[in-house]
Amino acid sequence: MLRYSSNHWRNNVLTSRQIYNLFISGNRDFVKEIRGISGYTPKEVFLYRLSMTHSSLVRRNGGEAEPARECNERLEFLGDSVLDSVVAEFLFKIYPTKDEGFLTEMRSKIVNRKSLNAICDKIGLSELIQHNQNGSVNRSMYGDALEAFIGAIYLDLGYHKARRFILRRILDPHIQMNLVERQIISYKNKLIEYVQKKKLGILEFEVLDEIGEGPNKTFRVQSMVGNRVLGFGEGKNKKTAEQRASEDALIKLSALPVFEPEE
Repeated sequence: MLRYSSNHWRNNVLTSRQIYNLFISGNRDFVKEIRGISGYTPKEVFLYRLSMTHSSLVRRNGGEAEPARECNERLEFLGDSVLDSVVAEFLFKIYPTKDEGFLTEMRSKIVNRKSLNAICDKIGLSELIQHNQNGSVNRSMYGDALEAFIGAIYLDLGYHKARRFILRRILDPHIQMNLVERQIISYKNKLIEYVQKKKLGILEFEVLDEIGEGPNKTFRVQSMVGNRVLGFGEGKNKKTAEQRASEDALIKLSALPVFEPEE
């Protein structure tokens, strides 16, 4: 785990606008929540409100979205670039002997949507998201909001504070590098590599069944080489089912590394 001095983190000198936002303005409750999550007092509060505005909230007749400036999609684009830059620098420094391929794969593991969704939830940012999604919520909006939040910090307070937020509130407490190294991004790619290395033949995926209809449809898929079935998998789409069929095959082939649990 990384360790940092907290002097600059906790003892920032506030501008008159930040003092007004924190103690006087009608946004002070929201500002205190942002301060608690980010460690910083906002100057331009509207940026943070925009970062928490999902596109579903600004949809009107015919399902058309309002201009992009009214939801967090543009901030998400910006924050994604800042996050990639900070993580790339971080990995470059802690892995001085690793090649480009390793660094690229590690960055992909850290900033993947599932990881960002979970971090957004853990730091309490998900509770601030404004959306109009009914029923089951698309969790990808959590990771999108986290990236938009980073974009808001960058525009409001600059790159260095956005970088500190990423290092101290995302990477340090929520990313364990030894576990990230072990993580497999794509079981399908792993199985393809294994089959090619062992010269087993041509890997194929066959859809065995489609159960249900519409959003409730489930695909059942098998992975196979010639007539040899390697594994089975189910999912809401073919891609997920193929991933699970690949994972099942790798387990049966004893091709997945086994790690002892952390003490």
